[in-house]
Amino acid sequence: MSHRFRAVKVVFPAVTVAEVRVNVHRVTGIRQGAGRPRLSSVVRQAGSARDQILDAAAEMFVTQGYHAASTRRIAEVVGVKQASLYYHFSSKQDILAALLAGTVKPSLSFATRLARSGEPPNVQLYALTYFDVSLLCTGKWNIGALYSLPELRAPEFEEFARDRRALQRAFARRVAAGVKAGIFRVGSLETTSALLFALDESVITLRANGVRIDNTLPATVAAGALRLLECRDQDVATAEVEAKRLLALAPEIRA
Repeated sequence: MSHRFRAVKVVFPAVTVAEVRVNVHRVTGIRQGAGRPRLSSVVRQAGSARDQILDAAAEMFVTQGYHAASTRRIAEVVGVKQASLYYHFSSKQDILAALLAGTVKPSLSFATRLARSGEPPNVQLYALTYFDVSLLCTGKWNIGALYSLPELRAPEFEEFARDRRALQRAFARRVAAGVKAGIFRVGSLETTSALLFALDESVITLRANGVRIDNTLPATVAAGALRLLECRDQDVATAEVEAKRLLALAPEIRA
């Protein structure tokens, strides 16, 4: 007796990705998304797992020392498996590189916007100094205190070193432009530009020494930078007013 088999076309109902995620959550209790599920409830206030890892690492690096921290310990503090941490960062060096990038890349981006603004050098320099000081002061942890780590000479941190040099050149270009326009008066352009950048980053030392930082510091340092360049009071006052408009267009600084 022969048997015949007839092909049957089975049609499954259309299901969206969102519905799949909901169904997985109903069955397993795990919400689907970027990264892996946390071991425990959220410990830190930061929004994403990546932000929480950066926050925990920053606290350890700054308060306990870079060598005292480990990816295992960082994962424990955040409440995730170490494997989940590696979903976001390949190593402890990778975490540090991300933290350092956050202290220079926003200012570099703002410097690029300023270059297209057409504003005079005193206004641009005031705005750039104000923004960079705000960036270095606003962070929850004083990441700039890690700039002196000998580990930063390793190839993994070359991008940060390159960005920081680029930021220093952005300051120097505005000093040179101001000298050319007769707004600034300096002796050695190279030395004065380096001194100006050191003034900008001096807020890192202030924080490390426990000096109370308030919201007037960015304006104080920015005005001080112009006076270091022997900028006339009138040009300083103009820069203070005009820079407010430019700063309103600056990228948001995350605390």
